[in-house]
Amino acid sequence: MTFTTYPKQNQKVDYDTIVIGAGIMGSCTAYQLAKKGRKTLLLEQFSYGHKKGSSHGASRIIRYAHSSPIYMPLADGAYREWDELSRLTGTKLYDACGLLWLGDENGTRTRSELLAKYGVQHRVFHGQEINKNFPYLKYGDEWHAVHDTKAGVIFADKCIEAAQKQFLAYGGTIHYSETVLAIKPLDNNIIEIYTNNHKYTCRSLVVTAGAWLNRLFPEIGTRTEPTLVGVNFWKITSNYELFKTENKSPVLIITELDDEMFSIPNVDHPGMIKFGVHAGVPLDMVNSNRPEPPKWTYTIPGKHIKEHLKYIDSSDPAIKESCVYTVTDDQDFIIDRHPIFRNIVIGGGFSGTGFKFGAIVGDILARMALDEDVSDFDLKPFSANRKVDPFHKAKL
Repeated sequence: MTFTTYPKQNQKVDYDTIVIGAGIMGSCTAYQLAKKGRKTLLLEQFSYGHKKGSSHGASRIIRYAHSSPIYMPLADGAYREWDELSRLTGTKLYDACGLLWLGDENGTRTRSELLAKYGVQHRVFHGQEINKNFPYLKYGDEWHAVHDTKAGVIFADKCIEAAQKQFLAYGGTIHYSETVLAIKPLDNNIIEIYTNNHKYTCRSLVVTAGAWLNRLFPEIGTRTEPTLVGVNFWKITSNYELFKTENKSPVLIITELDDEMFSIPNVDHPGMIKFGVHAGVPLDMVNSNRPEPPKWTYTIPGKHIKEHLKYIDSSDPAIKESCVYTVTDDQDFIIDRHPIFRNIVIGGGFSGTGFKFGAIVGDILARMALDEDVSDFDLKPFSANRKVDPFHKAKL
């Protein structure tokens, strides 16, 4: 989108801050802004509860365990902010049923050492120890696992509902089915937003537009690519109690050679588990007719289920859905200011791993929009114009 600057004008504004995009990042940002007493408008191009982006559905994984230390402070902040939102709304937002991360010995050691460094309670298993502790699994001696006991399932739909509910309670305004057509900074104090319905003015702008980020800001150096991902649900055939979060059935992450997979217990659909591969194919967001995810997005998980999970029908997913990731070249996030206009703040490129951080990212973006201090987080790895090492890919 081309930006047009105008001579400085002294004028009143409609809103202190406007947030574009009412997914989890935008909803949490708007909530934090309104909590600070700022007059805030949240704009969403689609209707409430749409499934065209990255934030819909009942479940995501929340965890401390990561392969990179840059995410550990964010994880700590996310738990703190989710707990606060849960307290304010009286809504249970996550279930700490645990995470079992399966992989090779070296990867497991790295994850365990990182958890230990940050004082996170966890256990490490090898081979038959995995199967003994989780009797629906069947992994051989080549497999190792770290068990993050504070991790679990975060209830995605409930999180968005809670953030927007609290945003409205603090006096915020949400407009659904309103598409942003143009962004025009008048100077570093005033921004005009043109939509299909209206023109608004604000003093700061936060853009959390997900897969539509490149359309709004093609000038950003850190490229993002919309990616279509298959989300599959597999039928439990027996021993249903083993797959219930209340029985501490953990979420799973599986790192196997070049494949990274994930599984969530019986939360989304009765009698089913979610099990998918953390990968997809490029998606044209201009085309309104979304294609089906490719076959390999369920044959790869199906093969793994057949080999390593009991009591699950691995022949074919009972339900096939899809989601859109917005993936950067290095799969790390974008949390930064616009390279020219300091009062435009950008959150994007969450690469399929961002939802769990929504509460803390919203807090950070809100503080940036208000020009408050955010030095308690190292945001350099999330620059909007970083140089990407072509050989580096962030890991789950």
